[in-house]
Amino acid sequence: MDASIGAILQFKEALTLVDDRYLFSVAFGPADKRESCFESAQSMYERLLLRQGSGDVLSFNTIAKIAVNRDGTMNTQKIKQLIRLFRPSRSGELTPLDFLKSIDAVYKEFRVLQAAIENSGMVDRAFELMVNW
Repeated sequence: MDASIGAILQFKEALTLVDDRYLFSVAFGPADKRESCFESAQSMYERLLLRQGSGDVLSFNTIAKIAVNRDGTMNTQKIKQLIRLFRPSRSGELTPLDFLKSIDAVYKEFRVLQAAIENSGMVDRAFELMVNW
């Protein structure tokens, strides 16, 4: 795998922009800890239900609206990604538990990535100390 120095610097810069407190967005809410992420996800689910207007269970169509392009067409790639992420039922519904599990899976993946990057940085610093010695 060939990575340019520019790509590496861009990746490092992107990591510095990730705000731990608002991992997903300020609109989503705090996600600095798993508990706060659950609370924010629950709040987001309830806000989406209100936006939907009716029903006790969130319709996938409510979430799918973020895949609409500016010209009104659907971005099928985004729809596929959303389906893989949220796994709605065959009837197109998303229970609160399914929604929370999906958000938690992304949260855990990010934390694993974050730990791997920190470990890599420690190895790099140790190797640099050895080489500089």
